[in-house]
Order: sequence, then C-alpha cells, then structure tokens
Amino acid sequence: MKNLTFTTLFLFLIIALTAQKSEKDLNPKDPKAKAILDKMSTKNKAYTSITLYFEYKLENKAEGIDETQKGKGILKGDKYRLELGGQEVICDGKTIWTYLKEAKEVQISEVSPGDENSESLLDPRNFFTLYEKGFKYVKDADTKRNNKDVYSIKLYPEKPASKPFHTVMLYIEKASNDLIAMEVKMKDGNIFTYEITKFEPNISYADSQFKFIAPKGIEEIDLR
Repeated sequence: MKNLTFTTLFLFLIIALTAQKSEKDLNPKDPKAKAILDKMSTKNKAYTSITLYFEYKLENKAEGIDETQKGKGILKGDKYRLELGGQEVICDGKTIWTYLKEAKEVQISEVSPGDENSESLLDPRNFFTLYEKGFKYVKDADTKRNNKDVYSIKLYPEKPASKPFHTVMLYIEKASNDLIAMEVKMKDGNIFTYEITKFEPNISYADSQFKFIAPKGIEEIDLR
C-alpha cells in the first residue's frame, strides 16, 4: 500500500476531523457521545491484552487508488506488536522497532512521552482513550454496519489547523460497546477505512514477544 507504515496506520486510528461551521454550535464534548466512548474505554482497559485482526483500505478517487490489506495488532499494557503487509512494529514500552522486511532493515526509536507530540498520537496504547484529551466529539446518527446496529461518533481536534485530516468517524456496536470500524478522510483526498474483523481479549503473551532481535543480514538504523 502506497507510502503506508505502521505509524501511519495508527495515526488514522486516533486522528479526528476539523469542525465545520454547522458543528461549532454543537456541544464540543457531547455528553451522549462521551457516555458511549467512556463505556468502550472502560471495557477495553479491563482486558489484560487485546488482539485485533483488521482490514485496512486506502481509497483516493482522483488518483484511482483502491487498495486493501489485512493486518494484526496485539496490545498488552504499554507493549504492542503490529503486522501489516511487509512491515512489523514492535514496542516493549520503551523502545520501538520498525522492521521493513523488503528493505531488510529495522529502524530503532524511543517511545516519546507527552500528549501533544506526534509520536504520542501515533501510539496504539492510547487507542481507546484518545478522546479524553485534545479532542472534541459529537454523536452522529445511528446506523448499520455489516448488519450490526452501531453508534456513530465524530471526533475532531481542538487545534485542527496543523492536522492533515478533516474527518474521522468511529463506529461502535450498540450490543457490545466494541469499536468495529473507523473511517478517516484526509485533506489530500485519501480515505482510509479500518475495519476490525476479529477481536480477542485476554490472550496470554510473554513479554519476550514484544522484543525484536534482528535476523542475520538485517541493517539496524538507530534513531535514538
């Protein structure tokens, strides 16, 4: 998929839209939306681990792009492991390894603290709590998705001017309070859809699964 990395992927999980004029009259933090988001967040915080299987789609009608990939993500506390196409990202809570298989290289960086920097926004550990700081949100019309009754929640940043996106929608299943899909519309015309196809909580993972040992012949690029 063109110019996509795992950090790009998880940017789309947390980014939100620039409010349009009609939305500025709405409560910037709609209590109905907050109640739904809080239920989702509380439920997921209680899990010891989360394993996600997903489909990730990139569309850009002007450029004739319509591409889909399948991926997998594992979250355990402050650790995570992500797989998409020819890339893997592994984090042990302190160090991030981005392994590019085709390029035969691994990029090594540190987890950056703070809530406002870009790397923090790309951190999948914040997946279910991003709305709590720096974002406005509003409940949109209920709908159906994959034959499921879902809530539609619209998020947008409190400081949108420097953001590369204009709209993000979260789709949360009513029956389970699970996030089942996210759609993001970028200012450059790209539309990204992230569809969770399988969700498995509380699988036991050893901490060693969140460390990366470079195979023989792999170039290590230390960015720390």
